[in-house]
Amino acid sequence: MDAESQGIVMTERAALQARKMLEKRGTPEAWIRIATTTRGCSGFAYKLEYADQLDEEDRVFESFGVKVVLDTKSAVILDGTLVDFESTPFKSGFKFTNPKEKERCGCGESFKV
Repeated sequence: MDAESQGIVMTERAALQARKMLEKRGTPEAWIRIATTTRGCSGFAYKLEYADQLDEEDRVFESFGVKVVLDTKSAVILDGTLVDFESTPFKSGFKFTNPKEKERCGCGESFKV
């Protein structure tokens, strides 16, 4: 990634939820890894998991005290993405606003870049 890279940013609401998840897990100092995986009818899906250690090529960003990790492959797709957390009476979860996303499948599970 070049010097103009924006990385990934969490809103305060998303960072609060991520911090709660890390604390509940008992690893408040761990990282949250955000990645892409091939899945669904459109090609890519977002993946969020815990990271207890870093890989050599990982890129680390911080939002509201939460450390976010991207692997180099996912960083190309996720650069400039905003992560928010939404909670409604019917569902709750992280929402990704990715400027590189060109199309989303009908069920909302996967996307194209």
